[in-house]
Amino acid sequence: MRRLVNGIPMLILVSLFLLMTCCTTLGDKGTQPGGSPPVITNSFASKEIPHGDIWKIYLEAHDSDGDMRQFVCVFNRLGYGAHSAEYVIVKKQHREKMKGYLTFLSGAGGGRYVAEWTRLVLTVYVRDRTGLTSDKVVFPLVLSQSAKQGPPPPPFDAGELDRLGAIAYELKAPGAAP
Repeated sequence: MRRLVNGIPMLILVSLFLLMTCCTTLGDKGTQPGGSPPVITNSFASKEIPHGDIWKIYLEAHDSDGDMRQFVCVFNRLGYGAHSAEYVIVKKQHREKMKGYLTFLSGAGGGRYVAEWTRLVLTVYVRDRTGLTSDKVVFPLVLSQSAKQGPPPPPFDAGELDRLGAIAYELKAPGAAP
């Protein structure tokens, strides 16, 4: 009888250990990346715009899991290098499928005063809830007073498009205060 009494706590401890191990393992599966990543199927942005213009970056994307969460946008300015990433939240109605445009106000901050022919490169990708990301799309841009933003090609040229968000990056003229 004494062994049975002493054996019960050991049996309970072993059972609790196994139960905790199984629950922890099952719980981790929910936080590990799984499912499918977002896919950007079409993209377009004019390669030149005038200083101070609103640049439209057109994107069409989908995610079969319906869990797209944010656009990750990184500007690289020729001669200055890459800047910190800007994040734009994906609206709930666009988490599975979207077709629209992001905006960037090139005159924000000191943007109106940057040098003629300033060259930028914008890299954009979409991240989902689990951390999976789409392929990156790269958009070169030149700021020039003589430039004109071109119209978008198909599939962005027909019907109303949703404004997906705004990129809050501010250009600085060389020598300008931070």
